Amino acid sequence: MLHLRILSAIIGIPLILGLVYLGDPYYAVFALVVANLGMREYTFMLKNKGYHLPVFFGYLGVTIIIAVVYLEPYLQLNLVYPAVVALLMALSLLVLLYFGKTDFGESALIFWGIIYLGGLCGYLILLRRLPEGLVLTFLLFAGVWINDTLAYFTGIKWGKRRLAPAISPQKSVEGALFAMAGTPLLFFLASLLFPELISFRPVEGALVGLIIAIFSQLGDLVESAMKRYFAVKDTGSLIPGHGGVLDRFDSLIFVAPVLYYYAQLMG
Repeated sequence: MLHLRILSAIIGIPLILGLVYLGDPYYAVFALVVANLGMREYTFMLKNKGYHLPVFFGYLGVTIIIAVVYLEPYLQLNLVYPAVVALLMALSLLVLLYFGKTDFGESALIFWGIIYLGGLCGYLILLRRLPEGLVLTFLLFAGVWINDTLAYFTGIKWGKRRLAPAISPQKSVEGALFAMAGTPLLFFLASLLFPELISFRPVEGALVGLIIAIFSQLGDLVESAMKRYFAVKDTGSLIPGHGGVLDRFDSLIFVAPVLYYYAQLMG
């Protein structure tokens, strides 16, 4: 399993970082693909629980959200809110049209998936478009990967106490603490040693690393709780050694909006 994780990383990391460097429209297409593959896995989990959702609306919803986020600077219009309201109304009407075959519970679940995947993946695009977006997006991916790696290996080596046994029995308190200490430390050193690449002061670099570490682990726990509720081990098998797209990108899409608004507030 470990060699598959490493092989996937060797192939996937340069590809993703290359798309980050290229920016729009290539990176936006990447975000769109991640959102739709995530929706595929999400609807599979729901069907595993016995739900019969309008899958087409899931794909349509995340595509619309990503599209309006991408087109906003070209159209000079913010259409995200109208798009969300229109999707809610469409799903409500769907319950009326297929009354007895679907219900508001299923409609709410597909709507949640659209916001979770389309809404959060949209922030990948928004973060990259900031004036310091290239550096921030590189830091996003690097920080999440560093956090995951530290938590995984230190948890295997020294983990004794379970972090959230009801949600994810394999995650340990020790692994989480090592990651929350190690990620800020590495960001502090990177800001100190490479000021020409990273515009943060070392202390601010450490703060960014801590933000990424905290919300990365929260995003991972949210996805783990989802899998636990729907009784699946992995959301898919698309990425060898890692599972599905949601298994790999759950933390990234959860951190992206936090890092985006942090950058906005701090200028």
